Amino acid sequence: MNTIKLFKASSFAYTPFDNYIEGDIAFLQNNNIIIVNNVDDADIIISQNYKHLKKYFWRFLQKKKFLVWTHEPRFDITFKTLKKLFCGLIKVHFMNVYTRDVFVSNLSFIVELIDKKLEPISHINPKKKNKIVGLMSYYGGQKVPKIMQNGVNIDLIALRTKIAIEGSKSLFMDIYGKGWPEGISKEDSREGDWNKRKKAILEHYQYNLCFENTIAFNYMTEKIWDSIENYCLPIYYGRGSNVYEVFPENSFVDYSDFKEPKELFDFIQQMSESEYITRLNKCIETYNSISSNKKEIAKKERINMLTKIVEKVRFISAE
Repeated sequence: MNTIKLFKASSFAYTPFDNYIEGDIAFLQNNNIIIVNNVDDADIIISQNYKHLKKYFWRFLQKKKFLVWTHEPRFDITFKTLKKLFCGLIKVHFMNVYTRDVFVSNLSFIVELIDKKLEPISHINPKKKNKIVGLMSYYGGQKVPKIMQNGVNIDLIALRTKIAIEGSKSLFMDIYGKGWPEGISKEDSREGDWNKRKKAILEHYQYNLCFENTIAFNYMTEKIWDSIENYCLPIYYGRGSNVYEVFPENSFVDYSDFKEPKELFDFIQQMSESEYITRLNKCIETYNSISSNKKEIAKKERINMLTKIVEKVRFISAE
């Protein structure tokens, strides 16, 4: 089988193309796929952003092939796997969270970091405030552009911003993060060792608003897992995702069950200690079921992810 050469037109930090997990590049090489440093040597030009490919279209008209691959939902919001340009002379292929061929399950993104055994709780830690904490940047707040898919806005930044602002005004929620209007955020919180600071913040709260930025199938980041690891009951957005393939019903608090932030706040205020303990222990049980099989799950997830890349690259090369 001929070697297929890829040239990176943009940064691929924290991805298989940058050997984020040791062995990623070796897997590609074993399947006759290599990364080259000179674009003239490449068979396929790849990028995490479509915009970085544009400068190569006329230069390599019908001579090169193109692929956008990204696991970041806002790096590319194309919903189709192929875009034809210049009467079909240029074909750009897409692999992203919306085409559903980047993550093979909703554990693909994060399984490597689920590595502890958590003890179930029998009571609520008295040092934890009966409040919600939100660890998030402002990102344009409620004016952030919509992402429409099949007539539904799958962006969650505007919604979580609305919840955060109303929660902050009612003193039932504390916000930590960049860019917020004056008086909303308690601190920037991103300076220095963020993971250490995040843990220090979470350990003082009972609840954590931990929405993803975007609703997408198989897209689940560290947010909900960090919440559980630090014994905060997650407030997550489940509708439109496949989160319940991992979590049981009535574990995390699903904001998609509520119409307005006030309904959420009332629900939290009325939650009994026994319900809180039951819900959080369900989350802890889910965490531990993954942690106890981490190596096996992580290996399977990574191989499946890399295999998707190999299959796509071979398909593009053979066109």
